[in-house]
Parts: sequence; structure tokens; C-alpha cells
Amino acid sequence: MRIHSILVSLTITILAMTPLAACNRAAEEDAIVYWRTLTGRAGEAQDELASRYNASGPTRPVRAQFQGGYGDLRTKLLTALAGGGGPDITQLGSFEILEFARAGALVDLQPFVDGPDGIDLADWPGTLADSGRVEGGLYWLPFNVSVPILYYNAEAFTEAGLDGPPETWDDFFEAARRLTVVENGRTMRYGLALWDMTWPIVSAIWSEGGMLTNGDYSAISLDHPAAIAVLTRFQELVKEGAAILPEQAAGGHRAWFTSGRAAMILDSPAPYADITRAARGFNVRTAQYPAGTAGRVYAPGGGGIAILASCPEHKRADAWRFVRYLLEAENLAWYATESGYAPFTASARAIANDSHPEMADINGALAHIQGDFSLNMSPALRDAFDRAFMRIMLEGADVGETLRTANAEAARRIARDGL
Repeated sequence: MRIHSILVSLTITILAMTPLAACNRAAEEDAIVYWRTLTGRAGEAQDELASRYNASGPTRPVRAQFQGGYGDLRTKLLTALAGGGGPDITQLGSFEILEFARAGALVDLQPFVDGPDGIDLADWPGTLADSGRVEGGLYWLPFNVSVPILYYNAEAFTEAGLDGPPETWDDFFEAARRLTVVENGRTMRYGLALWDMTWPIVSAIWSEGGMLTNGDYSAISLDHPAAIAVLTRFQELVKEGAAILPEQAAGGHRAWFTSGRAAMILDSPAPYADITRAARGFNVRTAQYPAGTAGRVYAPGGGGIAILASCPEHKRADAWRFVRYLLEAENLAWYATESGYAPFTASARAIANDSHPEMADINGALAHIQGDFSLNMSPALRDAFDRAFMRIMLEGADVGETLRTANAEAARRIARDGL
């Protein structure tokens, strides 16, 4: 009798729970799924924004799901889309904008921007507002925008008789030489540790009036005279022993800087907290990148947000509301302060906390951003330029010849395979 009562009770409990479980499943399926990248505080802050959004009582909650690095995210998106699935919203690096837009995988955001729940782009840097445009559509909006900044060893500068960070690239190259310390034929400190990626170099080329490609790829110029001149100057530092391009296995440029083996690096604000914590025996200072003959012109980095075509039509308005939420001034400002990325709109900059040294440099650099991701969006151009850079710095290859070869290789690949 007792066993019978327990079974009856258990059956009643299961039956009572079934509608709730079904309801929970339905609610989960009805949620807006957001695939994100970035680790550490830059990732955690996105989860926090999703939680805050959900607490505001939206029609559909957002489920933020970490998918690994940008490369991992891209691979998972391709796999999901090929199988007819995928999230509703995704974070997307600038490298992937063109690829996914041309494949029809992204929703044109312009109708949402212009609609009743739209965004006023008046206080956005004009080039960033247009950076996600592909063949007439707006498929990507920037979110986690990075600006380049210079990190330098304050004590090394004082020791070398330098009274502040370099204002021009001429000053920069001179400083790298003066900061280099050699004892008994051994380099104890390099003036500069180079990153094994070309992002910082693009800002230098642009600020000297160079152009590596135009927006429609009808004028590819990896061998632009300014590019040849800039890379020659960096190569000269390497040949003279005033700069080094460390292997990632040895910690890369950041490890050489934080250990005091290099006095300057060109980097992003994102690792500021890690760099300052790791620095041994000196104070870390930051500054804007130097100016060239064309002034200060900076190549932004980072990623943005896109709505995927896999998002059902009936959910897209709600997906857009979360995108808009992420880009509201208060949220952009909070995210910038938490993550080290840039409060890139004027209204967000007015709110963002600039009490940290790197925030003042970020805010100052934003006025000089040129939101052109044409080089990033073309694998043919990006790969050719990256390979050329490594050959020039590591092998001492002739700069002009190497860039001309890279330009020709990129043009052939584009003609054969597309961008």
C-alpha cells in the first residue's frame, strides 16, 4: 500500500512538472541566442550586459554563449549555418564581415537603424558608422573597438634623457635607438619589441599618407611608397639591433616589454591591466601613436555585432533591440571602462571614466580613427601583407621587392579566387 502511494505521488509530481518543463523549453527556444568571443573581463562584461538586459524585462531574453576566439567563432558559425542552424546574433571580427555578408549569412541592419527603434549615428565617427557596409547594405556595427596605443617604460625614458613619449614617427625611431642598451656586445634592452602582426604598422603607413587598398579593391597598393618607407625604417631598427620581433613561444612582444628587455611596444589598450600587473621594476606609461606627415591616422581593431540570416523573421526585431542596447551610450561607456575597449561614440566618451591613464589615450585617439577595414576583410591582401612583413623583419628581405611581390600575388589570388 505504501509503495502504491509513493508511485501515485511520484506520477502526480512528474505530471505536474511536465507543463513547466515544456514551458521552460519553449522559453529557451524563444530566447535570442548571442554567440560571443573574448575572454577575461572583456567577455565577462558582455555576459553582464546580457544579464542587465534580461533584468529589464524584454519580450525575449538573451542567452549569451561563449564560442572561443574569433577563429573558433568563425568555424562554429560556418558549421552551424551549413547545417541550417546558427545563433540569432553574433559578435564578428572585422576579418569576417565581407565573407559572411557576401554569402548572404547576415541581415541588412540599415532598415533597423532607420526604423522607429533605430540608432542616431550623428555622434559616431563617420568612418566607423560605415565600416560594416558591403555592396549597399549595412551588415555589421562596431562594438568592441580597439585603438592603437604606445606603451613605454617611464624609467628607461628618463635614463635615456627623453622627456616624454614621441610625438612624431621621426621622434619614435630616434627614441628606439636612444633607448637601446648594449653592454659588452650584448643587447640588454631593445628600444622596441615588435608585434608579429601588421595592425600597428598600418597606422604608421596611413599617417604617412599611404594607402594599401581602396574600398572596392580596384586600386591595390601594398607596395605604396609610404609602405616601403615605413617598413624600411622598422627594418633598419631590427638590423641595427634597436628592435626585435620576438617569437610567441618566448612570450612575444609583451613579455619582452614587461620584463624590461624592450622599452616600447605598439599595442592595443585591451591588455593594459595585464601589462601593468606583469611589469617588473618599472612604471608603465601609455601614449597615442605618433603622428606622420599626414598627422595622426589610426587603424582601429576589434569586433562588432551582426544579426544572422538564421534568425527567424519573427525574432529579428527583438534581436535588434539587444544590439541597440549594447550600443547605447551608457552601456558602451561602461563596457569600455570594464574591458579596455573604446567608448567610440561622442555620447559614450562623455560618460566613460577616463581616470585610468589608458582611457585618456583611448579617448584622445578616437578623433583620429579611420574606420576602414578593407585590408582586414580581404584574406588575399591580408595574408600577402602579413607574409611580406615577416620576411622583411625576420629575413631582412628587400622591402620594395618583397612588397611588390606581395602586391602581385594578392592581385593574382583576387583575380582567381575573389577576395
